[in-house]
Amino acid sequence: MQTIIHIGQHKTGTTSIQKFLQDNRGTLAESGVYVPQGLAGYNDPSHFILNVYALAEDRYSSKKRTLVESKGKHYLKTLAIELKQDLEKIYQDAVRKKCTQVIWSNEGLYLLNTIAEYKRLYDLFSTHSSEVEVVCCFRDVTSYRESYLKELTKKNAPLPLDTEACHYLEPDSWLFDYPRKKELLSEVFDTCTYFSYDQHDNIKKFMQAIHVNTGSTSDYKLNVTVKTRNKLLQRLKKIFAGSTSQA
Repeated sequence: MQTIIHIGQHKTGTTSIQKFLQDNRGTLAESGVYVPQGLAGYNDPSHFILNVYALAEDRYSSKKRTLVESKGKHYLKTLAIELKQDLEKIYQDAVRKKCTQVIWSNEGLYLLNTIAEYKRLYDLFSTHSSEVEVVCCFRDVTSYRESYLKELTKKNAPLPLDTEACHYLEPDSWLFDYPRKKELLSEVFDTCTYFSYDQHDNIKKFMQAIHVNTGSTSDYKLNVTVKTRNKLLQRLKKIFAGSTSQA
């Protein structure tokens, strides 16, 4: 069994990739590719619980902070037990369905920043897999920083000055040190695959990177928010109403 871990760098269409994988679970399973639906009680296509588990005790992603604030720090110990029990069931199911690959995807895994953190992630899957491959998309630094900064500002998320923080976005941030990130990954995982960001169809680029043939991926661009879509629809209605009245 091969495990593929998609470390979806933020602002590279990761949500769209996850949506595509979930919507095509049946077809992919027929091709030998297993896509888990949920993990540790969270039916979430982003598999966010993986970064919550793998981050060092004193480091926090947004998801980890939210869970600790709502459930308490003791919850992390319970989570570790649930996580390992679920993984056992998931890989057993993958074997029953005669799949040879299991794919995980989470953008929060890009926030891991030490060999110890990535080793903690690796160890979750190594007992179930003959190979653990990591796949990561790297967007050009300037547009990545601008886009990620814009998103966090819109959410009123704090922008820390601590250089080790997960959301430290100054120009010297470790988030933009791609050579170091690749060095960390290559130190831990059996295989590392990298690909550049394609703003037009990054799902296709991802599927090509993992060597899985797929159909059309053009309808899965989800980086437009519901609010933005609604505004666009209202604008189109006004344009249509105006052209009708003129006629």
